[in-house]
Amino acid sequence: MAKALPILKAFLQESIPQNGGFVISSNYDPNSTYAIYEITAYAIVKDINKNTEGLQFNTDGNRTHILVEPPTFPQKSMDPTYREEGKSIPYRFYELEILSGNKKERVMIPKEPTRLNSYFTIIDAHGENFAFLFYPTEDVYLAIRKFIADTLYNDCDVDKKLAIEAAKTALETIKKFNIWNK
Repeated sequence: MAKALPILKAFLQESIPQNGGFVISSNYDPNSTYAIYEITAYAIVKDINKNTEGLQFNTDGNRTHILVEPPTFPQKSMDPTYREEGKSIPYRFYELEILSGNKKERVMIPKEPTRLNSYFTIIDAHGENFAFLFYPTEDVYLAIRKFIADTLYNDCDVDKKLAIEAAKTALETIKKFNIWNK
């Protein structure tokens, strides 16, 4: 059965699996429904340290993003990689699947994940933001897909049908993670 915990709680309980797992974190704009999710997978952990930004993993990983853009976002025509800090993801439009909803909201999901070499940081969750560790169980992909669909619908005001489609599309990219195939 799928198991997820807030990442900081798992760290403090020393229950972060050393052989690998998934972390889903959010960065919500407090003034709109603009949101960025980071989905990170890691393999063999050499070390984990708490720093001023969050938890730094000393290992390799894969990462993808989900960007939720409300219909009133003023910089819709600007590639996400060139947007201001806190509103950018490292992708251009042609590298993204762009899904549109009935309310004219857009959800952008990279077609390919990025590779993280040597170390990466999971930013501390503040305010409404979260960072959950998903343990590598047999049904982890089902749990991740459901979690993404639920949070897009409940937290980002994304149309239910679009939230389900976006979660399915994100899972296609997540399944391309090759961190375990060294």
